Amino acid sequence: MTNYVEAPIDDWIAACDGRVLEIFTPYREGSMRYYVTLMVGCEIDGNTLTVSFQRSEKGFWPFREEQRPQVETLVGLINSARGV
Repeated sequence: MTNYVEAPIDDWIAACDGRVLEIFTPYREGSMRYYVTLMVGCEIDGNTLTVSFQRSEKGFWPFREEQRPQVETLVGLINSARGV
């Protein structure tokens, strides 16, 4: 598995280097960053990248069907880094 994955999620970008998931959005300057080993879960639910965090918080990022292969690769890297 590669050490870096970048996946389009709708009109945003999700990137992971095996340690940090970073979500780039046109609605903010900069990005949102999440440390992979602190995640409780990472999965695809329909056409939504879903990440679970401690305290029952979740992140939901929809993607288009043609983006699914890249998002699946991203989820695989994240879960591999999490030891799942």
